[in-house]
Amino acid sequence: MAYAEKRGNLWRARWRGPDGTLEGLSGFDDKKAAVKYGQDRESEIRKGTYVDPRHGTITLIEWVNEWFPSLDLEATTLNNYRYMIEVHILPEFGERELKSLSVQEVASWEKRLRANGLSQRTAADMRSTLGTVLADAVPRHLHVNPAARKRGKGRKGLRRIARIEKQEKAWPSPVQALLVAERASVLSGVDTEFIMNITIAYTGMRWGEALGLRPECVRTDELDVHWKVYELNGHFYRGRPKDGSMRMVDLPPFLSKLLATHLETRSPTSCQCRRPAGGADDVDWCEGDAYAFLGPKGGHFRRSNYSERVMRPAADGRYPARKGRDPRAEMPVLVNQAHAWPGRLLPPWPYAEPTEAAYTAPTGRGRPRLTGDDSAASWRAILPGLTPHGLRHGHQTWLEEAGTPYILVADRMGHEVDGMRGTYSHVSDGMRTAVRKTLQALWEHALTERLRISPRSAVPVLDALLREHREA
Repeated sequence: MAYAEKRGNLWRARWRGPDGTLEGLSGFDDKKAAVKYGQDRESEIRKGTYVDPRHGTITLIEWVNEWFPSLDLEATTLNNYRYMIEVHILPEFGERELKSLSVQEVASWEKRLRANGLSQRTAADMRSTLGTVLADAVPRHLHVNPAARKRGKGRKGLRRIARIEKQEKAWPSPVQALLVAERASVLSGVDTEFIMNITIAYTGMRWGEALGLRPECVRTDELDVHWKVYELNGHFYRGRPKDGSMRMVDLPPFLSKLLATHLETRSPTSCQCRRPAGGADDVDWCEGDAYAFLGPKGGHFRRSNYSERVMRPAADGRYPARKGRDPRAEMPVLVNQAHAWPGRLLPPWPYAEPTEAAYTAPTGRGRPRLTGDDSAASWRAILPGLTPHGLRHGHQTWLEEAGTPYILVADRMGHEVDGMRGTYSHVSDGMRTAVRKTLQALWEHALTERLRISPRSAVPVLDALLREHREA
C-alpha cells in the first residue's frame, strides 16, 4: 500500500516494487501528490508496465548476474548463452549502464563483429542474444530494447540472401537418400550408418532424436520418439525433444523389419559414456545406457566429427579441407571399382592438377602406388551440402508431394498446428495406413533405381535387400 513520508520541507513517496523491495522517490511538495505517485507505481506493477525508478542505472554485468540464474532452459542452450555473453557481449558492454546503450551502437558492434571475421549468421546470433538479455529488462529497467532488430531496417539484400539460403536447404529424393546412406556405411565400415540415415530419412527424426532412440522405443510398426541425446562440452545427456515434441511415428514395413534385424544383431549394445566430473546434478547424464545407434566402439556419433568424416564425403564425393595443427587440402574420395558398388575405399589422394609436365603421383610412407591402376576411381557428388537435418527436410517434402494430410505431416515432424485447423483436425487410422503405404512405395522405387546401377552392394545389409528385391 503506497504511503508518504515527511522529509524536511518535502515529502517522499513509498511503495513496494515487484520483488517486494521498498522503493521511494523524494521531492514532492505535499503528501497527497506523494501518495498519488506511489499508487500510480503500484498500478503499473499490476499492469506489467512498471519501470524501476533507478531506470537503467544498473550495469549490464549486474543485470546479467540477476537474469541468467533465473533461466530454465536446456543445458546446451544455457552453455551457448554463457559463451556468447562471456566471450563477446560483456567484454564490449559489461561495464555500461543499461540506459547508456543505443540502437546505433549495437548495430555498429554487430557490423564490427563481421569485419573481425565472424560470419554474418554468428554476428546476428550475438546481437540476438544481447536482445534476449535486454528484453527481460523491459519495462523494469528500460523503456525500449536497444538490441531489438526493427522490421524493415538493415540492408534488404542481406535479408534476401539469408532468406534464399535458408530456402535452399539441400534435401534428397528417396534415391539420393539411399545412395548417401550406402556411401556412409562404406566410409564407416559398418551397417549402422546406413540404417540410421535411412531411419532419419523415412521418419523425419531430428539428429539428436535418432541418437537418443532406445531399443525399447522401437515397436512393431512405430517409433516412440520421446527422448533426445544432447552433446555438452564433449559429454552427452538425455532430454526431451525440441519444444517438447514427443510423438509416435508410424513405420513402413521395410523399416520395421530393418530395425528389428538391426537390434537383434547390433554390437555394441550400450554406450561407453560416463558421468563427467563435476557434472550438474540436474542434468540426466548418459551413463552407459543402451541405444539403437552407436558407433563401432560404443560411442555416440558427434555432429561435427560425423559431418567431416562421413556426411560430407558421402554427399559431396570429397573430403573437406581441414585446418588446425594437421591441415589438409580438400581431396576426392577414391575407391577401388573392382569391388562391389560403390567400391572399396582407398587412402585420401590429392587432386591431380593439369600441367604441361607429366603427372607425378605423391610418394611417401602410407601412400600406395595407384598410377596405372584402372580400377581406381573417384566418387561423384550426389547432393552437395546435404546434412542429416536435410534428410528431415526431404521426409516432409516427400509426404507433401504424395498429398499426405497436413495434420499427419505435422504430427510426424513434431510440429504444432495452430488455430482452428489444429483444434478440429485429427490423425486417423486410415491416414496412418496410407502414409505407411506411401513410404513403402517410395522405398521400393528407390531400390529399383539402385538396382539399375548395380545388382550388388559393398554394404552387407543393403546387398541382402537388393537381392530380395531383385528376386521379388
